[in-house]
Amino acid sequence: MRKKAHVIHKQSIAPHVLSRESYEYLENKLMGEKKKEQLQEATKFESSDIVIDVPSPIKRHVKWKMVCTKKSDQMTSEASNEIAEKIVNHFQLSIAIIYIYCLIK
Repeated sequence: MRKKAHVIHKQSIAPHVLSRESYEYLENKLMGEKKKEQLQEATKFESSDIVIDVPSPIKRHVKWKMVCTKKSDQMTSEASNEIAEKIVNHFQLSIAIIYIYCLIK
């Protein structure tokens, strides 16, 4: 079983660097950081009536890009770098289309 998993891992064109952590752990960690930032921003105004909203969920492409990035800010492979660029370009294009659509209406 271990050899089979090793062969499958070797064939991966976009390996991840999560080790024993999972996407769920990463998402909880990022959501905690967002909540902490919102709390710090709310304390700047020193008002007691500020309501802190639940932060928006972390987008899938952001999580994928994070798990395919090494600590040295390099992607794990050239293929994962190309995939990440395509994802970012597609995301930016979709945001531009939505913006234009909102301007038309």
